Amino acid sequence: MIELAPLLGWLEGPGRRLIETEAFVEALGEQLVEIGLPIDRITTGIPMLHPQIASSSVVWEPARLAHERQWQMTSLTRSMYERSPLYVVYRGDGPVRARVTAELQPGEYPIVSDLREEGFSDYIALPAPFSDGTIKAMTFATRQEGGFRDAEIAALQVLMPHFAYLLEIQTLRRTARVLLDTYVGRISGQRVLQGQIKRGQGEDVRAIIWFSDLRGFTELSDALPNEALIALLNDYFGALTRAVEQQQGETLKFIGDALLAIYPIATASSGRKAAQRALASARSAQARIAEINLARRAADQAMIQWGLALHVGEVHYGNIGGETRLDFTVIGPAVNLAARLQSLSARLGEGCVISDDFAALLRDRSELRDLGAHALKGIADERQVFGLA
Repeated sequence: MIELAPLLGWLEGPGRRLIETEAFVEALGEQLVEIGLPIDRITTGIPMLHPQIASSSVVWEPARLAHERQWQMTSLTRSMYERSPLYVVYRGDGPVRARVTAELQPGEYPIVSDLREEGFSDYIALPAPFSDGTIKAMTFATRQEGGFRDAEIAALQVLMPHFAYLLEIQTLRRTARVLLDTYVGRISGQRVLQGQIKRGQGEDVRAIIWFSDLRGFTELSDALPNEALIALLNDYFGALTRAVEQQQGETLKFIGDALLAIYPIATASSGRKAAQRALASARSAQARIAEINLARRAADQAMIQWGLALHVGEVHYGNIGGETRLDFTVIGPAVNLAARLQSLSARLGEGCVISDDFAALLRDRSELRDLGAHALKGIADERQVFGLA
């Protein structure tokens, strides 16, 4: 007889407070072994709501840290998935048990061959029903001679609704984080999750401001079919957001064909590093767009022409909007000036225009070219600006 009370108490207490699935599964494996269940491997199988990742699986074995594997749905992974026990469980036809025999058996699941090589004797995939009616899965494998005993499988089946409940909470939290990261931004999303959700709530911060714009967008919109226009925008925004985020910047919003991003400056001494990261992003984005344009030219597609402004200043960073629809963004004179600089880049035929305030952050200005002083719409005095060398 397997005593489940200690594990149930753990699930209602310490286990419930483990909000990351890797930490939960790792601790769960140790708890299962402690109550006498011969568990030598646990995996989770949870399809994800994510723009790039189709499914997430956490794998745990004794003496190894739990780790996550992520899957994109390609023709290869779909073929593997459709020949797996998880496919059966997700359809609602589980559980699935696969004894691992010494010899290959006709019609056995491909995973059984891997388990055989690793010395496992038995494998079971159990449904983890979520409250929305969908079914996720957990799998358990053992090296115990003779495989799982009936009482051990029965205990796992009794425990599965408790496991599923906590997995659902973890998955919902992760989904919320992914959606906020995707639609609001990584840093802004964290602030929202931490409770900064009231209209007007925010703070004044110093930041590098990135403001870029696609040139000739109106003409492109008139000339291109919708599918071609969307593909061009995805190429353009994909290159820019990747370049920004690789240098710890935060993409805040797309404004039509424009992109607004910031590099927050945490301390007085970090401004120079933030400026250098922004310049590195600009170089990277320009290089990537050049590569994309080569491919687009070869395919007889429209070129991507764009301009960028980099500025630094104080901005208000927080919630702005209506009572029921908020935007987490930045506003202030510094943002307006960045937009004016971007317009100037088009008039000057420059790929990037940099403000004198930004340039003042750099110890070495050898990367810059002096473009002279220029009048900006709505700005009282002319501003000295620079381009990339």
